[in-house]
Amino acid sequence: MKTKVKLILITGDGGDGWVSFRKEKFAPRGGPDGGDGGNGGDIVFRPNRNIWDLRSFEEDQVLKSGDGGNGGKSKKNGKKGEDLIIDVPVNTLIKVSGKETVVINNKYVTLLRGGDGGRGNRTFKNSTNQEPLLAESGGGGVRVGVELEIKDLPEVALFGLSNSGKTYILNKLTNMAAKEADYSFTTTTPNIAEIKSDIENIKIIEIPDFINYKKASKYAHLLADIKVLVVTINHNDNTKEVYEQMMQNITGKTPASCAKILILNRFEETTKEPILDIEQDRVFCVIDGKIDVGKLKSLIAKLTKEPPKETAPSVQEVFIHEPPIIKGFERPNFSYSGGVVEIFDNKLVRIAKGSNLSKPEAQLQFHNLLNKSGYLKAFEDAGVTKGSIIKFGEVEMEFK
Repeated sequence: MKTKVKLILITGDGGDGWVSFRKEKFAPRGGPDGGDGGNGGDIVFRPNRNIWDLRSFEEDQVLKSGDGGNGGKSKKNGKKGEDLIIDVPVNTLIKVSGKETVVINNKYVTLLRGGDGGRGNRTFKNSTNQEPLLAESGGGGVRVGVELEIKDLPEVALFGLSNSGKTYILNKLTNMAAKEADYSFTTTTPNIAEIKSDIENIKIIEIPDFINYKKASKYAHLLADIKVLVVTINHNDNTKEVYEQMMQNITGKTPASCAKILILNRFEETTKEPILDIEQDRVFCVIDGKIDVGKLKSLIAKLTKEPPKETAPSVQEVFIHEPPIIKGFERPNFSYSGGVVEIFDNKLVRIAKGSNLSKPEAQLQFHNLLNKSGYLKAFEDAGVTKGSIIKFGEVEMEFK
Protein backbone atom coordinates (compact mmCIF):
# COMPACT_ATOMS: atom_id res chain seq x y z
CA MET A 1 0.00 0.00 0.00
CA LYS A 2 1.37 3.40 -0.97
CA THR A 3 0.25 6.30 1.21
CA LYS A 4 2.71 8.98 0.07
CA VAL A 5 4.09 9.98 -3.31
CA LYS A 6 5.81 12.96 -4.92
CA LEU A 7 4.70 14.16 -8.35
CA ILE A 8 5.74 16.81 -10.86
CA LEU A 9 2.73 18.65 -12.30
CA ILE A 10 2.97 20.73 -15.48
CA THR A 11 0.07 22.74 -16.88
CA GLY A 12 -0.38 23.30 -20.59
CA ASP A 13 0.83 26.40 -22.41
CA GLY A 14 -1.68 28.83 -23.85
CA GLY A 15 -2.09 28.92 -27.63
CA ASP A 16 -0.75 31.81 -29.73
CA GLY A 17 -2.90 34.60 -31.07
CA TRP A 18 -3.26 34.87 -34.84
CA VAL A 19 -2.57 37.65 -37.35
CA SER A 20 -4.97 37.75 -40.31
CA PHE A 21 -7.32 40.07 -42.19
CA ARG A 22 -10.72 39.35 -43.63
CA LYS A 23 -10.83 39.59 -47.40
CA GLU A 24 -13.90 40.99 -49.08
CA LYS A 25 -14.55 41.82 -52.71
CA PHE A 26 -13.89 45.54 -52.45
CA ALA A 27 -11.77 45.42 -49.30
CA PRO A 28 -8.86 42.98 -49.70
CA ARG A 29 -7.63 44.04 -46.27
CA GLY A 30 -11.03 44.52 -44.74
CA GLY A 31 -9.91 44.59 -41.15
CA PRO A 32 -8.12 42.36 -38.66
CA ASP A 33 -9.80 39.07 -37.77
CA GLY A 34 -7.07 37.03 -36.07
CA GLY A 35 -8.47 34.86 -33.28
CA ASP A 36 -7.17 34.38 -29.76
CA GLY A 37 -5.26 31.32 -28.61
CA GLY A 38 -6.94 28.85 -26.29
CA ASN A 39 -6.01 28.61 -22.63
CA GLY A 40 -3.79 25.75 -21.54
CA GLY A 41 -5.39 22.82 -19.74
CA ASP A 42 -5.88 22.92 -15.98
CA ILE A 43 -4.87 20.21 -13.49
CA VAL A 44 -7.83 18.99 -11.48
CA PHE A 45 -7.93 16.55 -8.57
CA ARG A 46 -11.04 14.38 -8.25
CA PRO A 47 -11.92 12.41 -5.08
CA ASN A 48 -12.69 8.78 -5.88
CA ARG A 49 -14.17 6.50 -3.21
CA ASN A 50 -13.14 3.41 -5.17
CA ILE A 51 -9.45 4.17 -4.75
CA TRP A 52 -7.72 3.29 -1.47
CA ASP A 53 -4.10 4.25 -1.97
CA LEU A 54 -1.60 5.91 -4.32
CA ARG A 55 -0.14 2.80 -5.94
CA SER A 56 -1.14 4.01 -9.42
CA PHE A 57 1.50 6.76 -9.22
CA GLU A 58 5.25 6.38 -9.57
CA GLU A 59 7.63 8.43 -7.44
CA ASP A 60 8.47 11.75 -9.16
CA GLN A 61 6.11 10.91 -12.01
CA VAL A 62 5.56 13.82 -14.41
CA LEU A 63 1.92 14.62 -15.26
CA LYS A 64 0.96 17.30 -17.80
CA SER A 65 -2.26 18.85 -19.03
CA GLY A 66 -2.81 19.75 -22.69
CA ASP A 67 -1.62 22.85 -24.52
CA GLY A 68 -4.12 25.36 -25.86
CA GLY A 69 -4.68 25.59 -29.61
CA ASN A 70 -3.55 28.57 -31.67
CA GLY A 71 -6.02 31.15 -32.89
CA GLY A 72 -6.98 31.27 -36.56
CA LYS A 73 -8.38 33.53 -39.23
CA SER A 74 -12.00 34.67 -39.33
CA LYS A 75 -11.90 35.35 -35.57
CA LYS A 76 -11.45 31.66 -34.86
CA ASN A 77 -10.26 31.15 -31.31
CA GLY A 78 -8.00 28.26 -30.39
CA LYS A 79 -9.30 25.26 -28.50
CA LYS A 80 -8.70 25.10 -24.77
CA GLY A 81 -6.08 22.56 -23.77
CA GLU A 82 -7.36 19.30 -22.33
CA ASP A 83 -7.63 19.35 -18.56
CA LEU A 84 -5.76 16.66 -16.66
CA ILE A 85 -8.09 15.04 -14.11
CA ILE A 86 -6.28 13.05 -11.43
CA ASP A 87 -8.25 10.59 -9.31
CA VAL A 88 -7.13 10.25 -5.70
CA PRO A 89 -8.63 8.75 -2.52
CA VAL A 90 -11.00 10.92 -0.51
CA ASN A 91 -9.21 13.07 2.10
CA THR A 92 -5.92 13.09 0.25
CA LEU A 93 -3.61 15.85 1.44
CA ILE A 94 -1.63 17.78 -1.17
CA LYS A 95 1.44 19.80 -0.24
CA VAL A 96 2.46 22.23 -2.96
CA SER A 97 6.18 22.99 -3.02
CA GLY A 98 6.30 21.98 0.63
CA LYS A 99 4.20 24.98 1.68
CA GLU A 100 0.55 25.32 0.72
CA THR A 101 -1.72 22.48 1.77
CA VAL A 102 -4.92 21.44 0.02
CA VAL A 103 -7.32 18.70 1.12
CA ILE A 104 -9.16 16.76 -1.57
CA ASN A 105 -12.38 16.06 0.30
CA ASN A 106 -15.73 15.68 -1.43
CA LYS A 107 -15.41 18.02 -4.39
CA TYR A 108 -13.20 18.51 -7.41
CA VAL A 109 -10.27 20.86 -6.82
CA THR A 110 -8.69 22.79 -9.66
CA LEU A 111 -5.19 23.00 -8.28
CA LEU A 112 -3.31 24.60 -11.18
CA ARG A 113 -4.46 26.75 -14.08
CA GLY A 114 -3.00 26.43 -17.55
CA GLY A 115 -1.32 29.34 -19.32
CA ASP A 116 -3.68 31.90 -20.81
CA GLY A 117 -4.18 32.13 -24.56
CA GLY A 118 -2.51 34.90 -26.54
CA ARG A 119 -4.57 37.66 -28.15
CA GLY A 120 -5.08 37.81 -31.90
CA ASN A 121 -4.39 40.94 -33.94
CA ARG A 122 -8.04 42.06 -33.94
CA THR A 123 -7.67 42.98 -30.26
CA PHE A 124 -4.86 45.42 -31.15
CA LYS A 125 -7.04 47.50 -33.46
CA ASN A 126 -7.58 51.09 -32.31
CA SER A 127 -8.23 54.54 -33.72
CA THR A 128 -4.59 55.03 -34.70
CA ASN A 129 -3.90 51.49 -35.89
CA GLN A 130 -6.56 50.05 -38.17
CA GLU A 131 -4.36 47.28 -39.58
CA PRO A 132 -2.53 45.77 -36.60
CA LEU A 133 0.19 43.26 -37.38
CA LEU A 134 0.82 42.42 -33.76
CA ALA A 135 -0.41 39.40 -31.84
CA GLU A 136 0.41 37.79 -28.53
CA SER A 137 2.00 34.44 -27.84
CA GLY A 138 0.35 32.10 -25.37
CA GLY A 139 1.28 32.28 -21.72
CA GLY A 140 3.47 29.50 -20.41
CA GLY A 141 2.16 26.83 -18.08
CA VAL A 142 3.59 26.21 -14.65
CA ARG A 143 5.74 23.39 -13.27
CA VAL A 144 5.13 22.53 -9.62
CA GLY A 145 6.30 19.76 -7.32
CA VAL A 146 3.60 18.32 -5.06
CA GLU A 147 3.44 15.63 -2.41
CA LEU A 148 0.31 13.54 -1.94
CA GLU A 149 -0.50 11.85 1.34
CA ILE A 150 -3.52 9.78 2.30
CA LYS A 151 -5.19 10.89 5.52
CA ASP A 152 -8.33 8.74 5.44
CA LEU A 153 -6.72 5.43 6.42
CA PRO A 154 -8.70 2.31 7.41
CA GLU A 155 -10.21 2.10 10.90
CA VAL A 156 -9.76 -1.66 11.11
CA ALA A 157 -6.50 -3.58 10.72
CA LEU A 158 -6.23 -7.34 10.18
CA PHE A 159 -2.95 -9.04 10.90
CA GLY A 160 -1.38 -12.22 12.15
CA LEU A 161 1.36 -14.70 11.45
CA SER A 162 1.81 -16.13 8.00
CA ASN A 163 -0.81 -18.69 6.96
CA SER A 164 -3.05 -17.90 9.93
CA GLY A 165 -6.17 -17.17 7.88
CA LYS A 166 -5.92 -13.39 7.44
CA THR A 167 -6.92 -13.36 3.79
CA TYR A 168 -9.71 -15.88 4.43
CA ILE A 169 -11.20 -13.54 7.03
CA LEU A 170 -10.76 -10.53 4.72
CA ASN A 171 -12.63 -12.29 1.93
CA LYS A 172 -15.43 -13.32 4.29
CA LEU A 173 -15.86 -9.79 5.61
CA THR A 174 -15.61 -7.95 2.29
CA ASN A 175 -16.19 -10.39 -0.60
CA MET A 176 -12.89 -9.12 -1.94
CA ALA A 177 -11.72 -12.44 -3.41
CA ALA A 178 -8.11 -11.78 -2.48
CA LYS A 179 -5.62 -14.59 -3.12
CA GLU A 180 -5.69 -17.39 -0.54
CA ALA A 181 -3.30 -20.32 -0.33
CA ASP A 182 -2.24 -22.95 2.18
CA TYR A 183 1.37 -21.83 2.27
CA SER A 184 3.36 -19.02 3.89
CA PHE A 185 3.70 -15.44 2.70
CA THR A 186 0.72 -15.42 0.32
CA THR A 187 0.05 -11.76 1.14
CA THR A 188 3.04 -9.61 0.19
CA THR A 189 1.48 -6.12 0.18
CA PRO A 190 -1.33 -4.61 2.27
CA ASN A 191 -4.84 -5.22 0.96
CA ILE A 192 -7.58 -2.65 1.56
CA ALA A 193 -11.29 -3.34 1.19
CA GLU A 194 -14.64 -2.30 2.64
CA ILE A 195 -16.89 -4.13 5.05
CA LYS A 196 -20.30 -3.24 3.67
CA SER A 197 -23.43 -3.01 5.79
CA ASP A 198 -26.86 -1.42 5.61
CA ILE A 199 -25.75 1.35 7.97
CA GLU A 200 -22.22 2.24 6.90
CA ASN A 201 -19.15 0.91 5.13
CA ILE A 202 -15.94 0.38 7.09
CA LYS A 203 -12.45 0.26 5.62
CA ILE A 204 -10.23 -2.64 6.64
CA ILE A 205 -6.60 -3.29 5.80
CA GLU A 206 -4.80 -6.63 5.80
CA ILE A 207 -1.19 -6.28 6.93
CA PRO A 208 1.28 -8.76 5.39
CA ASP A 209 2.94 -11.47 7.45
CA PHE A 210 3.60 -10.36 11.02
CA ILE A 211 6.42 -12.35 12.60
CA ASN A 212 7.86 -9.50 14.62
CA TYR A 213 7.39 -5.79 14.68
CA LYS A 214 10.76 -5.09 13.07
CA LYS A 215 9.67 -6.87 9.92
CA ALA A 216 6.38 -4.99 9.79
CA SER A 217 7.77 -1.60 10.84
CA LYS A 218 7.28 -0.15 7.38
CA TYR A 219 3.53 -0.56 7.92
CA ALA A 220 3.54 1.09 11.36
CA HIS A 221 1.90 4.28 10.07
CA LEU A 222 -1.11 2.22 8.98
CA LEU A 223 -1.78 1.22 12.58
CA ALA A 224 -1.42 4.67 14.14
CA ASP A 225 -5.10 5.66 13.98
CA ILE A 226 -6.98 2.36 13.85
CA LYS A 227 -9.95 1.71 16.10
CA VAL A 228 -10.09 -2.08 15.87
CA LEU A 229 -7.29 -4.63 15.61
CA VAL A 230 -8.31 -8.07 14.33
CA VAL A 231 -5.67 -10.68 15.15
CA THR A 232 -5.58 -14.12 13.52
CA ILE A 233 -3.68 -17.00 15.15
CA ASN A 234 -3.62 -20.70 14.38
CA HIS A 235 -5.00 -22.57 17.37
CA ASN A 236 -2.39 -24.87 18.91
CA ASP A 237 -0.45 -25.42 22.12
CA ASN A 238 1.48 -22.17 21.64
CA THR A 239 -1.51 -19.90 21.00
CA LYS A 240 -1.23 -18.00 24.27
CA GLU A 241 2.50 -17.38 23.93
CA VAL A 242 2.16 -16.23 20.31
CA TYR A 243 -0.69 -13.86 21.14
CA GLU A 244 1.13 -12.30 24.08
CA GLN A 245 4.32 -11.88 22.04
CA MET A 246 2.42 -10.15 19.23
CA MET A 247 0.69 -7.80 21.66
CA GLN A 248 4.04 -6.97 23.21
CA ASN A 249 5.55 -6.18 19.81
CA ILE A 250 2.87 -3.63 18.93
CA THR A 251 2.70 -1.96 22.33
CA GLY A 252 2.68 1.79 21.75
CA LYS A 253 2.18 1.38 18.01
CA THR A 254 -1.62 1.47 18.14
CA PRO A 255 -3.90 3.91 20.00
CA ALA A 256 -4.53 3.10 23.65
CA SER A 257 -8.26 3.01 22.90
CA CYS A 258 -7.85 0.45 20.11
CA ALA A 259 -10.19 -2.52 20.59
CA LYS A 260 -8.94 -6.03 19.87
CA ILE A 261 -10.67 -9.02 18.30
CA LEU A 262 -9.03 -12.45 18.26
CA ILE A 263 -9.75 -15.09 15.63
CA LEU A 264 -8.56 -18.62 16.36
CA ASN A 265 -7.98 -20.36 13.05
CA ARG A 266 -8.26 -24.17 12.63
CA PHE A 267 -10.02 -24.50 15.94
CA GLU A 268 -11.24 -27.96 16.95
CA GLU A 269 -14.32 -28.25 19.12
CA THR A 270 -12.70 -31.00 21.16
CA THR A 271 -10.04 -28.58 22.42
CA LYS A 272 -10.32 -25.78 24.93
CA GLU A 273 -10.00 -22.10 24.16
CA PRO A 274 -6.80 -20.63 25.60
CA ILE A 275 -7.13 -18.24 28.54
CA LEU A 276 -6.15 -14.87 27.11
CA ASP A 277 -6.29 -11.27 28.24
CA ILE A 278 -9.23 -10.40 26.00
CA GLU A 279 -12.99 -10.25 26.49
CA GLN A 280 -14.64 -13.57 25.67
CA ASP A 281 -17.20 -12.06 23.27
CA ARG A 282 -14.32 -10.77 21.17
CA VAL A 283 -12.88 -14.21 20.49
CA PHE A 284 -14.05 -16.02 17.33
CA CYS A 285 -13.22 -19.53 16.20
CA VAL A 286 -12.83 -20.86 12.66
CA ILE A 287 -14.17 -24.42 12.82
CA ASP A 288 -14.05 -26.60 9.69
CA GLY A 289 -13.47 -23.48 7.58
CA LYS A 290 -16.54 -21.68 8.95
CA ILE A 291 -17.00 -18.59 11.11
CA ASP A 292 -19.97 -16.50 12.22
CA VAL A 293 -19.35 -13.64 9.77
CA GLY A 294 -22.53 -11.77 10.66
CA LYS A 295 -21.63 -11.64 14.33
CA LEU A 296 -18.07 -10.60 13.50
CA LYS A 297 -19.27 -7.77 11.25
CA SER A 298 -21.68 -6.53 13.91
CA LEU A 299 -18.94 -6.45 16.53
CA ILE A 300 -16.57 -4.55 14.25
CA ALA A 301 -19.31 -2.02 13.43
CA LYS A 302 -20.06 -1.56 17.12
CA LEU A 303 -16.42 -1.04 18.07
CA THR A 304 -15.80 1.49 15.31
CA LYS A 305 -18.93 3.47 16.11
CA GLU A 306 -17.36 6.38 17.95
CA PRO A 307 -17.75 10.13 17.46
CA PRO A 308 -16.50 10.87 13.92
CA LYS A 309 -13.11 12.44 13.49
CA GLU A 310 -13.13 16.13 12.69
CA THR A 311 -12.71 16.49 8.96
CA ALA A 312 -11.25 19.34 7.02
CA PRO A 313 -13.72 21.73 5.40
CA SER A 314 -14.79 20.89 1.87
CA VAL A 315 -12.76 22.68 -0.77
CA GLN A 316 -14.25 23.46 -4.16
CA GLU A 317 -11.84 25.72 -5.97
CA VAL A 318 -8.23 26.35 -4.96
CA PHE A 319 -5.90 28.00 -7.43
CA ILE A 320 -2.23 27.92 -6.53
CA HIS A 321 -1.22 29.36 -9.89
CA GLU A 322 -3.08 32.03 -11.83
CA PRO A 323 -1.80 33.26 -15.21
CA PRO A 324 -1.31 37.03 -15.08
CA ILE A 325 -4.30 39.02 -16.27
CA ILE A 326 -2.61 41.88 -18.09
CA LYS A 327 -4.48 45.17 -18.09
CA GLY A 328 -2.42 47.95 -19.61
CA PHE A 329 1.34 47.98 -19.32
CA GLU A 330 3.57 47.72 -16.32
CA ARG A 331 6.08 50.40 -15.52
CA PRO A 332 9.20 49.96 -17.67
CA ASN A 333 11.01 46.94 -16.29
CA PHE A 334 14.35 46.13 -17.89
CA SER A 335 18.08 45.84 -17.34
CA TYR A 336 20.86 47.39 -19.42
CA SER A 337 24.42 46.11 -19.44
CA GLY A 338 27.13 45.68 -22.03
CA GLY A 339 25.02 46.99 -24.89
CA VAL A 340 22.17 44.56 -24.17
CA VAL A 341 18.72 45.55 -22.91
CA GLU A 342 16.70 42.73 -21.38
CA ILE A 343 12.96 43.32 -21.05
CA PHE A 344 11.11 41.74 -18.12
CA ASP A 345 7.63 43.01 -19.01
CA ASN A 346 5.72 39.77 -19.68
CA LYS A 347 3.14 41.50 -21.88
CA LEU A 348 5.75 42.95 -24.24
CA VAL A 349 7.69 39.68 -24.32
CA ARG A 350 4.58 37.79 -25.39
CA ILE A 351 3.67 40.34 -28.07
CA ALA A 352 7.21 40.26 -29.46
CA LYS A 353 7.14 36.47 -29.53
CA GLY A 354 3.65 36.30 -31.08
CA SER A 355 4.30 38.84 -33.86
CA ASN A 356 6.33 38.61 -37.05
CA LEU A 357 8.77 41.41 -36.36
CA SER A 358 10.73 40.72 -39.52
CA LYS A 359 8.15 42.87 -41.32
CA PRO A 360 8.97 46.60 -41.27
CA GLU A 361 5.30 47.50 -40.71
CA ALA A 362 5.12 45.21 -37.68
CA GLN A 363 8.38 46.67 -36.35
CA LEU A 364 6.93 50.18 -36.64
CA GLN A 365 3.78 49.18 -34.76
CA PHE A 366 5.84 47.52 -32.06
CA HIS A 367 8.05 50.62 -31.84
CA ASN A 368 4.93 52.73 -31.29
CA LEU A 369 3.84 50.29 -28.58
CA LEU A 370 7.19 50.70 -26.82
CA ASN A 371 6.83 54.47 -27.03
CA LYS A 372 3.26 54.43 -25.72
CA SER A 373 4.25 52.24 -22.77
CA GLY A 374 7.09 54.57 -21.78
CA TYR A 375 10.00 52.34 -22.71
CA LEU A 376 11.67 54.61 -25.25
CA LYS A 377 11.84 57.44 -22.73
CA ALA A 378 13.12 54.99 -20.10
CA PHE A 379 15.81 53.75 -22.53
CA GLU A 380 16.92 57.34 -23.11
CA ASP A 381 17.09 58.03 -19.38
CA ALA A 382 19.12 54.83 -18.85
CA GLY A 383 21.62 55.87 -21.53
CA VAL A 384 20.78 53.08 -23.98
CA THR A 385 22.72 53.78 -27.17
CA LYS A 386 21.66 53.14 -30.74
CA GLY A 387 22.74 49.75 -31.98
CA SER A 388 22.12 48.12 -28.61
CA ILE A 389 20.33 44.77 -28.66
CA ILE A 390 16.91 44.63 -27.03
CA LYS A 391 15.92 41.15 -25.87
CA PHE A 392 12.28 40.20 -25.39
CA GLY A 393 12.80 36.67 -24.16
CA GLU A 394 14.10 34.80 -27.20
CA VAL A 395 13.26 37.66 -29.60
CA GLU A 396 15.97 40.22 -30.29
CA MET A 397 15.76 43.64 -31.94
CA GLU A 398 18.26 46.38 -32.65
CA PHE A 399 17.62 49.72 -30.95
CA LYS A 400 17.57 52.38 -33.64
